[in-house]
Amino acid sequence: MKLVPSLKWFHNWIGFVISITMLIVLSTGVYLGAMDMLKRADNKGQQYVALSTERKAEITAAIFEQYPDMSSVRFPTEYTPYIHASARGKTIAFDHQLNEIDTRLVSEIPMYSTIFWLHRNFLMADFGKYLNAWASLLGAAVTLVGIYLWWRVRKGFRLKQSIPSNTKSSSLLKSHIQLGLFISVPLFILCLSGFLITYKGLWTGALQHTPDPQVQLPQSQPNNWHAQLASAQALWPDSEIVAVNKPRQRRGAKPAETLDYSVRFDEHSGVWLRQADSITIRYETGTMLSALKHSDRPLSGKIASFVRPLHDALNMPFSYVLFITSVSAVGCIILLFTALTFYRRTFAKTTVKAKSQPA
Repeated sequence: MKLVPSLKWFHNWIGFVISITMLIVLSTGVYLGAMDMLKRADNKGQQYVALSTERKAEITAAIFEQYPDMSSVRFPTEYTPYIHASARGKTIAFDHQLNEIDTRLVSEIPMYSTIFWLHRNFLMADFGKYLNAWASLLGAAVTLVGIYLWWRVRKGFRLKQSIPSNTKSSSLLKSHIQLGLFISVPLFILCLSGFLITYKGLWTGALQHTPDPQVQLPQSQPNNWHAQLASAQALWPDSEIVAVNKPRQRRGAKPAETLDYSVRFDEHSGVWLRQADSITIRYETGTMLSALKHSDRPLSGKIASFVRPLHDALNMPFSYVLFITSVSAVGCIILLFTALTFYRRTFAKTTVKAKSQPA
């Protein structure tokens, strides 16, 4: 079997087989992206005011004491001008005086949990999760093959063919080719990162960091947020403390005797991957355990740091959420065009021929 016909068969048939799963994933991705954008666009009526390190320490102490189930405290930034604390499935927003201004439970958002799990595992628990992962990997392969097939006929590229002029199969196919080209690279990244999110063991090891024992990190006062955040800020004076994260504990587990908190930084307001620099502090002893900037990671660690953010825009700018949501929407359109055209050319044609043959 020759290479090009084999690749066309793979692109057409495998693409058609996984079109249903991909359509579910992309359409639910559009919904989740839209919800994320609505959330980010809401500034809760607050204006950004920079906080001192002392005030950030007071906020951290107050929230973790009054809301022990919260696992993260984020301080106001230019892109999120209010204080908010979060736990799994719950967020609370505060003004600068720590008055509650909004409480949001994921379970109270209509259809959100259903759409999320439909996106994650087709509402079929672990079986659906792994089915989704392998369908995503096949989707990435189909996308790569599509790029190669387009490259062979690239001289016929016409921008105006991106929007079909009618519902004929030829017009839909041309639109599929042109639109597919525009979103091919981000769609490949979304598919591959979706697979990797399920199979975390393939990349999370690259995120592990062993502190250099020869590097002496400062010691601060035990059980004192102001002293510890001040020490962290002094270590990186040109960066801004934007969050303090507490390690999550399993339900029913005994409280840990010591907790290692992660103090997150942004080096500048326009940083693409936010909260990528962190300092880990053991609160009960004031010991600074590690300090790692994203720029100091090896290449493998830098790539691994982007696996989840590239897929769900975690700690990424609003513009990136808009971008991947648009890619998902265009992907839905392409899949619909593909399924209709492939059905017409394969199954409908076969049915017509069978009916035309004499009994």
